[in-house]
Amino acid sequence: MIKLDDGQLAYNTEGVAGEVVYNTISTPRGGQYQLTLADGSKVWLNAASTLRFPATFSGTERKVELTGEGYFEVAKNAAMPFKVGLENGVEVEVLGTHFNVMSYSDDEQIKTTLVEGKVKVLNGDNNVILSPNQQAQFTKGNKSLLVDKDADVNKAIAWKNGLFDFDNDNIVDILRQLSRWYDVQIQYVGNMSCPIL
Repeated sequence: MIKLDDGQLAYNTEGVAGEVVYNTISTPRGGQYQLTLADGSKVWLNAASTLRFPATFSGTERKVELTGEGYFEVAKNAAMPFKVGLENGVEVEVLGTHFNVMSYSDDEQIKTTLVEGKVKVLNGDNNVILSPNQQAQFTKGNKSLLVDKDADVNKAIAWKNGLFDFDNDNIVDILRQLSRWYDVQIQYVGNMSCPIL
């Protein structure tokens, strides 16, 4: 791995001929990385996130695995669809687009927010196709997959631009995000379900 001066990461893609070599990058709590994959796709990783990806893409698809949160600008290649594997068997499939995925293990939902292009979000037999400004919400407990057809895209990608957007968030979600961003452990007692004034 090589860290470039502008904060981007580049990887050495040399390996044994015919062997698929996988890289894994993990951002620490309080950290954020940007990297460019072998196909030219760009990925921004939020705090406490992990991306597993091949050093080079071959075959009929480009597949990566994400835990945490990432913003993707996928290079177009209709012959090799781009797929992001998430927990609970959820997968996002694209041809070329810009989207955000939030899939932290301690969150109740996995959210995919589309900025540009089209994506398909799949979980078993359930699937939805998103258009720009829509968000797929997979609830882990009951395995429901719903679409918010009027999602707040700016809120979903605020982290990528170094901003917080807690509008209409509950206090538990806010504290969880602050904990990741600032690498602190937050303890709270009492009823945390009351609304924020």
